[in-house]
Formats: sequence, C-alpha cells, structure tokens
Amino acid sequence: EYVAAHLRKQKFPVTVSAWVPGQLYVVADSPRTILQSLPSSLYLAVKDYTRIKDDEREAVERSRTQLPDTAWVRITKGKYKNDVGKVFKSQEDLVEVLLAAREFPYKMPQGTRALAERSRFPNGKGGQVSDIISNGEVIGWSYRGESYYKGLVVKIFHRDCVELVASPHINDIQFHMESGWDIPFLKATVVAFSMQFLRVGDSARVIKGSLRGELGTVVSTDHTCDSVGLEFNFDGCLEEAEVSLRDIERVFRVGDTVRVVAGPYMGLEGHLIQMSDDVFHVCQDTTKEQHFEPPSDCGSIEIGDYIQVLHGEHTGRRGIVNWFSKGDTNLWFRDIFTASTTEPSLMDLATISVPVTLVQRTDLAQTIVFTKERGYDVRPGDTVSVTRGPEFGAQGLVQHVDFPNASLSLVCDGDKSLINVPIRFITKIHNASLDSFKKDIGHEVFVIGGERKGYRGTLDSLSVETCTIALRGQVRTTLKLHDVVTR
Repeated sequence: EYVAAHLRKQKFPVTVSAWVPGQLYVVADSPRTILQSLPSSLYLAVKDYTRIKDDEREAVERSRTQLPDTAWVRITKGKYKNDVGKVFKSQEDLVEVLLAAREFPYKMPQGTRALAERSRFPNGKGGQVSDIISNGEVIGWSYRGESYYKGLVVKIFHRDCVELVASPHINDIQFHMESGWDIPFLKATVVAFSMQFLRVGDSARVIKGSLRGELGTVVSTDHTCDSVGLEFNFDGCLEEAEVSLRDIERVFRVGDTVRVVAGPYMGLEGHLIQMSDDVFHVCQDTTKEQHFEPPSDCGSIEIGDYIQVLHGEHTGRRGIVNWFSKGDTNLWFRDIFTASTTEPSLMDLATISVPVTLVQRTDLAQTIVFTKERGYDVRPGDTVSVTRGPEFGAQGLVQHVDFPNASLSLVCDGDKSLINVPIRFITKIHNASLDSFKKDIGHEVFVIGGERKGYRGTLDSLSVETCTIALRGQVRTTLKLHDVVTR
C-alpha cells in the first residue's frame, strides 16, 4: 500500500492486484524508471519486476471497471476514506459497498465508526424502520432509504472512489467479523490473510487432495502462484511436493515462538504454552513482557491525588482528593496546607468542594510507570500500595498481573479482600520473595526456552536463579528461571 501510494504521487498509473496480495500493476517505460522513483525506505520492498502479457494486461484493465461479486474494496475518497468494505453489488459506474457506519440516526460521539443498533433507531414522523426480507427470512432493515445488514450499512460509491483489496488486514474488517455477515467469505479472508505470514521452516498440514492429513515442513512459498513447497518424510525418505495455499493449514506446537498479527494484542510476542481449539495461550517474553501502554491519563484526577485550587474563593488551597466520581463537575478534598502556613488548622482539615475545572494535580506520586526497557516493573508476590483511585489507601500482595489491560489484582492486608486496580495507581513497597512461589511446587510448568523448550513438567524445587523440574518421562533437570513459566 505504501509503494502504491508513493507511485501514484509520482503520477504512475497503478492498479492493486485483485488476485494476489502485495502485487501491483504499474504502467511505465521500464522497471528502471520505477526503481529510480522509489525512495531508499521502499527500495527493498519491491521483490521482483515482471513484464506482463497482453491477455493479462487486458484482464487488469477490465478489473478497473468490473468488480467481482465477492470482493473487498478500500474507499479512497470522502467521509469513508480508507475504510474497507465488502462489495454488495457492482454496476458499470457505481458500487454498493457494505461497511461499518459513520453516520447514525441516534446520538453517537463524533467520529464514531461502529455497527448500527436497530433497537436504537427512532420510529416516528422522521422515519420508519422496515424489515428486509429474503426467501421468507428477515435479513436486515431499511431506514430513510438506507439498508442495513447485521449492523453494516450499504453505501453507494462511484467506481473511481474504490480500489480492490486482495487480502485486507483483519483489523480493517473488524466490524465485518463481529457482524457475522457472509461467514464463509469471512473465513476464506482470514485464511488468506494468515497464509501471508507462512515462512520457510514452518510446519503445515495438507487438508485437501491426495496428501490430505500429511504433515510437512515449508521449504518455499510462491504467493504469486498461490502455492507452497512442502517437504514430507515418508518412512525416512524426504520428498518435496507443491501444494496450493488453500489446501493447507499452519500447524503450531507448544513452545513455538509466536507473534500476534491482529486484534487487541497485535504485536505481542511470546511462547505458546497451551492450545484449546482455536484459542492459544501465549506467555510473553520476559524482555518484551508488556507491549501495550494504556492511553495517558495525565490530565485526569483520582481519589488520593494532591491538588491545588487555581481560581475562586478557595484559591491557593492545597490538599488530597477524598471523593471524586467520574462525570461529576465537583470534587471534594481535604485541605492539609494553605498558601500562607504549613501548619494545618481545624478549618484546613475540613472537606471542601470545588469545581474540577478550577484545580490542577500537584506532587504526583511515584506510581509504577511503563518503560520501554522494563515495561511495568511488577509481578505476582510483590507488595504494593494503592495511591490513587477509589481503592486509595489499600495495601497488599499482588495476586495476578494483566499486562495487556495494564491492571492487577491484589489481596488486601486486613480483610483479605481481592481488588482490581490499574497498575498506574500503584506504588511498589518491595519485591516478591521466592517464598511466594513455593505454592507452585508440585504443579505443572512449561519450558519456554533453552534446550528443553516445548516440554512440560512438574516443579520440584526453587533457588534464586534456577529451578528443578521433573520432565515427563525423563529424570529431574535444572533450568534457568526465565526459561520456565507457570500456568
């Protein structure tokens, strides 16, 4: 997409292939002309230049005006620019595209892109909601001349305002996935997307044809021809065969190093420790343990924060917020120091109510923050204190850390209640000791590094840097702590 956009800016006629992901058709007098127009950052992105035959050129030219009945397109102009949708119906100059709505007949935040909710459509003089029926079954609804199918809306665009997308990124069709409209087409799209990440050395199983059920190793890939070369071991003899990408499935094993390529955890890297049908459990690498820093809330105010009043009758007063509810316009704080004295008086200690807009945070507590080097420096067993938010003042042991959502649960000292708190509201008192992990002795663990990577075993003992594990079917072995994880 970046190469196509750059070449278009250089006035080259460019057509994105409707058949092969990552293939572009460019009109130029020679490959050298194209090469010279590319900046160094895109130079290596182009793998090959091929002069196409006349019949293929004609097919490309036809694709500019004729769209397949089932295809993905990207909107290139207007309010829906860069959105990806499914072709609903195609005519000569106009294309009906099914995509997530950006306009709603009910109140929504400006700029929202979402599935429309039929229950929120108003019925009255302004418009009536009507069923769309096909073969005796309700498949959608219409409102004020627009049609909706499972929350997706049909919009009409001129042919020049859309371009074909051979294999969209799954994140770009998130709402289509959620709607479930045309599930077979969605499943085929997911498979095509995932096959782009197939690499030499990966394991794959044949699911169709004469080799169905056979497990092989990828030795070559050719996305242009939609095929892959697999090496099979038949009774000790290695044989290679070329198989269609549509006839195989990627095979993962416990212990594999993986990266999430779509969804809310996109970019996360780690090791597979468990597989349940289509759900994989991934243990993040210790050096890349937290990939997701939550949006900054530096301008927000929470219970426990130090604030100073900037305007109004209480100008100059400073104190600690002891009550503030999200959405309220006022907060309550306990004045501990005034602008003129450092000794609190009875009046100073009274609770004062002021508008939120008249105060600012001061003396920010040294809470746990996200760093590129260490992520969030906290783990189960650490002793922490809550210095911000509704749980202000709580203290206890960390029970569980949810790094992607930047939160943790801790068992409070005293009443032993379990609470969930954002990590950025926490300060660490001291790190966990090995004693907190003794409860895992005798339980199953997973080896994610070293020569035993992929094995499971039972934790036998712990030391400062190593642990002893009884591997399945083998004698006890000593491993580095960072190579082992618990469930």
